[in-house]
Amino acid sequence: MRRGAVLAATANATATSSTKTEQLLCAKQTLSEACSGTFRGSVASHSERAAVEEAQVALERFTTVLRATDGEWEAAADGTGATTDADGASKTRSGLNLNLLAGKWRLIWTNAGDVLSVLQLARRSFGLLEIGDITQSFTVDGKITNEIRIGVFGTTQPATRGGQNNATANDAGGGVALKVDANFSVMGGKTNGRTLALTFNSARLTELKISDLVETLVAPALLPRGGINHQILLALREFDVMVNLGDAVAIGRDGDSNPKKGGGAPVGSYHITYLDHDTLIGRANGAGGTFIFAREARESH
Repeated sequence: MRRGAVLAATANATATSSTKTEQLLCAKQTLSEACSGTFRGSVASHSERAAVEEAQVALERFTTVLRATDGEWEAAADGTGATTDADGASKTRSGLNLNLLAGKWRLIWTNAGDVLSVLQLARRSFGLLEIGDITQSFTVDGKITNEIRIGVFGTTQPATRGGQNNATANDAGGGVALKVDANFSVMGGKTNGRTLALTFNSARLTELKISDLVETLVAPALLPRGGINHQILLALREFDVMVNLGDAVAIGRDGDSNPKKGGGAPVGSYHITYLDHDTLIGRANGAGGTFIFAREARESH
């Protein structure tokens, strides 16, 4: 009888896990559909914004964790982050998996005013300004890079967005990249914390990719390329301007009520409300807004 009870309990647990996984996939699909067609939120109507928020909140009720037994991902809808040890014993982990967070994430939605203003400016520029991918890249050792690719008509190559015009994971895109490098630490500790204290270090304009028109004007193909032409092309291709932000004030550090000079720029904290293998949702503190990301396709080797 005891063996039968164990088998029945195992079957019920399996069925429950399967149901939760189906619910999770449905919630993710609903959020993806709500974000689609809004141009990362820049042209979303009031009803579309409400639909995204509703779908986002529904997905945030799930906590995604890694099973140590087989390395597969399963969802716990109760928000506890429950998983199992290698011996099958139950445990709870509510903190961030930094290995899972590591990688490059592409923005698909935001309601942050500063980002929306840039996207809307590009849409009102009659094609003169183009905004390519907006990404965040994390490393397991506490570094983050925010990047936005900007294209200027006739001057740079198109700032191709991921998934468009045959762009691949290995294609850095055209235009010029604005990168802001920062450090992060997990407030509350890696075991239980889900909020990142951010410290900006530097901002850079780099990876300029000029258009064929500009290259032709600088060094016409039918004419020999002299030393000056070559130097100009080389200078454009190696264009890199950096502003050090290290002398500003850092805030949002766990347990640090007295911000210190020389720690970085004042950017506060960033709360990760949902994370799995292909979806990341973060909320900036204050009125910073919400950011929904999809993981970039991994580079092929």
